[in-house]
Amino acid sequence: MSDNGQRQKTVVVLGLARSGTSVVTGVLKILGVEMGSSVNDKANPFGSFEDRDFALLHREIFELASIGSSYWNPPSAEKILDVKERVRDAIAEIVARKSSGRAIWGWKHPRTLLTLELFLPALTNPHLVAVFRNPLGIAHSSVEHTKNYQSGRVDFLQALQLADFYHGKMINILQTHQDLPAVCTAFEDVVRDPVKEAKKMAAFLELDLTEKKVAAIQSLVISRDRIDEEKRRRAGVFTGKLPRWIRNALR
Repeated sequence: MSDNGQRQKTVVVLGLARSGTSVVTGVLKILGVEMGSSVNDKANPFGSFEDRDFALLHREIFELASIGSSYWNPPSAEKILDVKERVRDAIAEIVARKSSGRAIWGWKHPRTLLTLELFLPALTNPHLVAVFRNPLGIAHSSVEHTKNYQSGRVDFLQALQLADFYHGKMINILQTHQDLPAVCTAFEDVVRDPVKEAKKMAAFLELDLTEKKVAAIQSLVISRDRIDEEKRRRAGVFTGKLPRWIRNALR
């Protein structure tokens, strides 16, 4: 491996859908990690920060593993591993293209919790950022997020079961790959004190946290205090209904 390869870092954001990975990825982008072009997402006021190429590749992997499967109805780990040879070239191509000429880059996609083993052989110096959230918050958000789906709609108990399933997968990754650098954060902590969590991630990735970056992070993250203040103001002045961007932040 070249000296450049030794210096390069690949940042893999691990986390469940509706768990706060978008805001964490947004913080990482501000810190200087190239995370790709974001998929539009009405549920996130600043976008999902989810690379569209990785999203398409993950859909392809799931479809190869089990026709009609999705994040909400995932294939087994064994079926995913069975398609390793069929997706090896596609994974090598996307990793080479996204990483070319970059000292630090990465991606986030919730299905990575089931596909990481397929990607690891192609990655240079992977660093894991694991994002946790209260399972009740994930379940409530998942029900709201999927309620208009024609298929894949989940009820509250199904959403809790999925949260338990995927949290287990994330913990298993951290246990299995203790040789890889990893840092854990929580959605609740990021919302409560975004600068503190940004400092932790910056130190982990050896990135500078400048005053300009701090200001950008504070603009990105809707703090709990700001949400509560806006909620009280809206409830007192109008009808008590919150604007969409605040309702989305609360989910």
